[in-house]
Amino acid sequence: MGSVEKPAPCRATDGVDTRFLADEMAVLPPAYGAANVIMQLANPAVGYGVMESKVHSGNLYEHPIKRGRTTLTYIAVAIAGTARDREIYREAVNRVHVHVHSDAASPVRYNAFDPGLQLWVAACMSSVFEDSRRLIRGGRTHADPDAIYQAASVFATMLQVPRAMWPANHEAFQNYWNSELEKVTIDEKTRNYLDGIARLAFLPRPVSKLIGGWNQFLALGFLPAQLREKLGHEWTAADQRRFEEWLLVFRVLDRLTPRVLMRVAMKAYVWDLRLRYVTGRVIV
Repeated sequence: MGSVEKPAPCRATDGVDTRFLADEMAVLPPAYGAANVIMQLANPAVGYGVMESKVHSGNLYEHPIKRGRTTLTYIAVAIAGTARDREIYREAVNRVHVHVHSDAASPVRYNAFDPGLQLWVAACMSSVFEDSRRLIRGGRTHADPDAIYQAASVFATMLQVPRAMWPANHEAFQNYWNSELEKVTIDEKTRNYLDGIARLAFLPRPVSKLIGGWNQFLALGFLPAQLREKLGHEWTAADQRRFEEWLLVFRVLDRLTPRVLMRVAMKAYVWDLRLRYVTGRVIV
């Protein structure tokens, strides 16, 4: 990706009501979040940007709880926040991203302000709606699928991605998605880092030993098949059957969970952002 010296002007998705997206997110296990992060970091420039980052406060292995909070805040602000909330979050992210860029020793060129890299991250995050529909809800959605897709562009535009870069429709998105997956190359350093995320190696050792294998299995199941292969993991028909049995459990949990809980959780993260802003506490 090309070098970018400064963040582009703010491009909030003003005028687009994204609050309905909260109802389009199914109840998914933490392993889904791990799989989504793995997809993001499978892009070599994104992966090395994270692995080589000098911003230790955002390091998953050093501050897993904080990292989880900032990611969930990003999702909540994108869906349930106002234009001002998004501006506040964008400015906080920009202050961190200014330190994230490759140097002469980096094997991959990257810059956190590169809209092409941000587009890939946003595409991965927006896939939760398609995965919710396809894996958990039997193809059903509350809203029109195209409206969901268009509103999901907020994950890209609330940072430095121009709206014009977001694929025009779902077919264009699939072409972009497949093309980017084909480009993915994963070296040994990245593979070890991503496997660690799947195994929850960033959590206390007793926790990762107890449930790390289970989490890794589910995370691999949520990944696209070609990405599993590039990570070097075999996936058998028996693995797929076992994974689908777990999906049945998650479908039941999703049906039993009141939609209002998702909306309340989103608003809680938005209010936390506002409180941190007015009290001068760290946001990202």
